[in-house]
Amino acid sequence: MTSWWTDERINATVDRAYIIREIGPKKFQDALHHPLAFGDGLTDDTYLDWILQKGRRCFIILNFIGLPERIFQLIDKSLDDDDLPLSEEDLYDLNLFGAKSETLDKRFYREQYNVLVQDLVPGGHQDFGADEVVPVEPRNSRKSSISGASTTSDRVYVHQKLYMRKKIATSGENGVGRVHFVMHLKALQSLKHPHLVSVWSTYTQNDFSYMLLYPVTDLSLRQFLSEQPKFFKNLEKQQRRETLLRWTHCLVTALGYLHDNGFTHQSIRPSNVTIDSNNTIYLANFAAMNALDTGEDKGQTYRTEIYEHAAPENWRRKPSIFDTTPDKTIHPGGGRTSRRITASSRPLSAVSSPTMFSSQRAHSAVTTTSSSNSSSNTRPKKTIINTFSPPERFFPSATPADVFSLCTILLHLTTLLLGHSPKAHASYRSRHNRQAGRGGAPPDASFHANLAEVGTWMEQLMREASEREKKDKKGKGTGASFWRSVSGVVHSAEAGLRKDPTQRHTARELERKVGKYVGRTLSYASGNDVVGCGCRCEGEDMEEARMRAEKGKEAERQQYEQREYERMEAEEPSIEWEPKYRLSVPVTAPVTPSSSASAAYSTNDQKQRTRFIVPVMENWPLRA
Repeated sequence: MTSWWTDERINATVDRAYIIREIGPKKFQDALHHPLAFGDGLTDDTYLDWILQKGRRCFIILNFIGLPERIFQLIDKSLDDDDLPLSEEDLYDLNLFGAKSETLDKRFYREQYNVLVQDLVPGGHQDFGADEVVPVEPRNSRKSSISGASTTSDRVYVHQKLYMRKKIATSGENGVGRVHFVMHLKALQSLKHPHLVSVWSTYTQNDFSYMLLYPVTDLSLRQFLSEQPKFFKNLEKQQRRETLLRWTHCLVTALGYLHDNGFTHQSIRPSNVTIDSNNTIYLANFAAMNALDTGEDKGQTYRTEIYEHAAPENWRRKPSIFDTTPDKTIHPGGGRTSRRITASSRPLSAVSSPTMFSSQRAHSAVTTTSSSNSSSNTRPKKTIINTFSPPERFFPSATPADVFSLCTILLHLTTLLLGHSPKAHASYRSRHNRQAGRGGAPPDASFHANLAEVGTWMEQLMREASEREKKDKKGKGTGASFWRSVSGVVHSAEAGLRKDPTQRHTARELERKVGKYVGRTLSYASGNDVVGCGCRCEGEDMEEARMRAEKGKEAERQQYEQREYERMEAEEPSIEWEPKYRLSVPVTAPVTPSSSASAAYSTNDQKQRTRFIVPVMENWPLRA
């Protein structure tokens, strides 16, 4: 792995012994201790002192090209590290290398950028020139199966740590402006959550900008559901169960954090949930992370997985009118075929452009040469076909749709917990959509199109969890508590899978419910009080920030009430009126007068007691 010439490495490498060893013959070693030629006796500094104080990088560059002794000519021209980088024109004018100047100048020009590396720091942004070296090293590996990994993303090492690098065009016809990119990234870099893939650092070079994302994993939940990896299978049985249950709270906490900060995911599905070798789960590829993508696969928004886990309000069947005029083609042997549509309807309106999700491909008339007895004019035919349109926002907010999609993930995890395979779950959902015969389209296994079957499946899961609870020490012990929590998580997911978006739980409501069940089980198993999943999903800083926000809201409420009180005092009418009855209530301490114009108070100085006069209206019930 490449070690970049950072400031720390340069200072540690270029010392007195290194310079004397690399400078070469003894005459150059002696020259290092001579006073500077341009000092005119005003300084006692030697060439060696100048290199150690101001010219470490210049010496390394000359040593790279095999001419370390040229450092004397460089110093005599009063050049040091602050003058780097030198342009090709500057090197030509300096003529450091004599007759071989042109070749050596190019080498010096290229090598200087190896020691002028701008380091990438967490939460920072760097602008690199076209010839500058970016301190990242690509990782050569097979293509990632994680959703979002495409031709515009790869994996790189920075400081021997692996990151996902996303490439974004910031120029050209389809590029985004650099100012827009930097402003967008500032908002993204503020998102820090232990179960959320976040932006570590960013940089720009040439016509592209880059995001470095962490953490990087090789396993998605979609793969995990098909086959569990070895690092998960190596856990004890109870640990595997607790890990799956813990993941449910980790994910809902990550989504709640996104929503609290004004972001939505809009693409929650198993491929966008990742797992690392430490059995930590992450929510990846939320909408804001992909908002600047300009890659070739940006327009390919439809996938079966997206459709199956989407909310009902994002996918609706719409009747579309397609031109179904028979296509006429000519075979190489001269024959002619025509495919006719037997069932068609009268033309209703202008033919709409076919969507990319049509269940039957739309054909247009193809003009071909034919024999004399063929008809040259074919009457156009139009047919209404029910298709799925691209995702459209039928609901003003995307947060309920996120909750729906996340609850499908929770259902996957609890299904696995109770020993059922994802394939059996999908087959149960789509059992009423199967069509007889061969060659038919696969049945619709989406959650939103089979809500009744999804509800029946959840009832079955809760029933199985209840039966296991009874079998495990008759409702007592660790196992019983665990299965009660599993049933509670399924019940919580049921509130997020409702068809009406307004009836679903919010992410925070879902988090509180799931956290209660998960925390109870983990607390019982460990013997300690565990909040939520026990892995501090909230984070200490996030919890403190939330408490500060709540205190700020309380202060604002108190200030508002004080202003309202002062306003009512200022607007109080001066007209006095007497209530029909008065009820004197003795109190032991002075009472602040009410703002109401009907209240009055009087003080008995002799008894040192205060009487608060309360107006009583007619027909009020009075007690003796």
